[in-house]
Amino acid sequence: MDEPSISALKAAFIRSQVRQLETPLEPSTQWRDLLPETEEGHLSDKLIQDLVSKVNDKIKQHNRLIFSTQSQRHVAEQIESLHWARASADSSSSVRAVELDTVAVRRDADLTDPDFIASLPHEYDALHVHPDHAARRAGEEEQEQGERDAEEDQHRYTRMREELLSLSRQRDALKAKLAQYRHLQKLTEPLREPHENIQPNLVTRDGELSQQLDRTRVLLARVTARVGEMGKAKRSRQEDPSTAPQTDQQKLAWVMGRSELG
Repeated sequence: MDEPSISALKAAFIRSQVRQLETPLEPSTQWRDLLPETEEGHLSDKLIQDLVSKVNDKIKQHNRLIFSTQSQRHVAEQIESLHWARASADSSSSVRAVELDTVAVRRDADLTDPDFIASLPHEYDALHVHPDHAARRAGEEEQEQGERDAEEDQHRYTRMREELLSLSRQRDALKAKLAQYRHLQKLTEPLREPHENIQPNLVTRDGELSQQLDRTRVLLARVTARVGEMGKAKRSRQEDPSTAPQTDQQKLAWVMGRSELG
């Protein structure tokens, strides 16, 4: 259901007031006590009723003539017209004021964006888009004593802009440090779980590398012993050439002692 218009609401209000004016008058029950006695005596009740009835008729005639349905509708329409004219004037004034105060910085602007911070103008007056803002502002400053002048606003804007730029630069530096630390963290990620990510034989005492070193030390001792024996064998071969090995395999087997190591 549509909401009633302003003229309909005002017409209903006027009709309710007219109905109150059309309410028949009734004489008070104490009217006799209120009237002073006259030489002619008291007025009769019939006379009073006739008088009140005539007054009520006159009121009805007056209301029908002055407060007709057409008149009520006309008054309601005038009220609606005045209402919308006033609303339009207020809206125009508000829009005009908003246009004069319009600034280059949007309401939803991201003041954490470094590009946007860098694009802020150096001068406070450069923020306002409308060219008449300065003139209106000058007029307001002349009328209102104690209002902050342009120098105070410029100083405050400059201070806030420099502070914003400084914070933006500090944040960029912190972002660079954070990126560097994250890169180092990524490089050292394998060291978090050395038993899983690094070769176990490099970090455990009884690992494969330790066992292999033990085998190497045993083999080195045997090779050293064989080399010592080779000197003795060389001298014996010089004395008895028939006992020297004839092939390379026989020589290697004899040096390494493969039959014993196996």
